[in-house]
Amino acid sequence: MSTPRPEQHSKSPDFSGLLYDILRLHPEGISEFALINMLKADPAGPFSPDLSLSEPLPLFRAHFALFHHLYLLRDRLRAQHLHELEISASNIRLNPYKSGEYALGQEDKLRSYYLDWSQFDSTLEEDVNELLESFWRGFDGVVSDQQRTEALTVLGLEADADEQQIRRRYRQLMHQHHPDKGGDRTYCQALTSAYQKLL
Repeated sequence: MSTPRPEQHSKSPDFSGLLYDILRLHPEGISEFALINMLKADPAGPFSPDLSLSEPLPLFRAHFALFHHLYLLRDRLRAQHLHELEISASNIRLNPYKSGEYALGQEDKLRSYYLDWSQFDSTLEEDVNELLESFWRGFDGVVSDQQRTEALTVLGLEADADEQQIRRRYRQLMHQHHPDKGGDRTYCQALTSAYQKLL
């Protein structure tokens, strides 16, 4: 029987030891993309060699599983005073541990997100697509007048609606039509998309 792989199962086997070995071989650091490809190529690695990184959901799951184990590794390395682990998509690198630099109670929202495996389990393909669209909209930064008018129409607001009115109306409609209350998921996605375009 083959080893369970994160893109197939909701609980990923621990591969932080393998990550540590790879990172020690790359003191200058390594990109997320290169690290995932190394893990795909390693027979003991957590990812199947045929994992497609061109499809949004498998890419998200590979990314999430990798960052989950990187944050687990960082916690272990800090607890043992061995290294500090720099974690970003562009560079993952072991740095020397510096005593007293890391506050135990310091909140790290990314760490909290990636260590919450329910995020992996609950994220669907449409969620990933919306994340990507939101990223590109933010990167673009510009919403046309027509897009603004269409978004306001979805929310049932006039052209002169201000930020407070948009927020209030969005919350009202989501409260009324949320799928957990018997509402339509597609309609709620349209509301969220409109809201994100406006703010």
